[in-house]
Amino acid sequence: MKKLALLATITLMGVSATCFSQVATVNLNNFDSNNSIMYMASAGSPAVAGPLNLNINVELLGGPSATQLQPVVPSSGGSAVIPLSAVAGFFDGGVGVVPGVTAGATATFQLLAFIGTDPSAATGAGVSATWTEATGSWNNAAVPPAPASGPVLNNPAGITVGGAAVPEPSTIALGLLGLGALLIRRRK
Repeated sequence: MKKLALLATITLMGVSATCFSQVATVNLNNFDSNNSIMYMASAGSPAVAGPLNLNINVELLGGPSATQLQPVVPSSGGSAVIPLSAVAGFFDGGVGVVPGVTAGATATFQLLAFIGTDPSAATGAGVSATWTEATGSWNNAAVPPAPASGPVLNNPAGITVGGAAVPEPSTIALGLLGLGALLIRRRK
């Protein structure tokens, strides 16, 4: 009986170790989606693929829901902040591990694009729309270790950094401007 209990315990420990070694993953690049990060020099100027000389970086946030987003860190380790690559407007950070998400489950993502290295203190920050997609599964405890892999990151198009936003005038402001012009004209 003791041998059977010991064998069951060892088997259960092996199964649970295998289950806990599976992590949710996604490719940390926008090459596959072909949606580049754009840059706008000033309000009203045309948006161009983000130039490399401006220190434009991105950070992908992910989690089980929009209220539980955390930085998606590359499986190889390192920073969650990824610079644009040698091709303007694109980034490649390898494969990222999505925190708090079960391997293969659907996760919520948000991509931050900004000028500088710190997303919280960056200038010209641009935030993409939040979207959901299925994650991949990677066994990070396999012996020998398998290379990390993940599904395509389906980031949305239209992420633009830079260019100060110019608010459009309201109807009331335009009306008051017209009334002022009318009064000035009547005085003359």
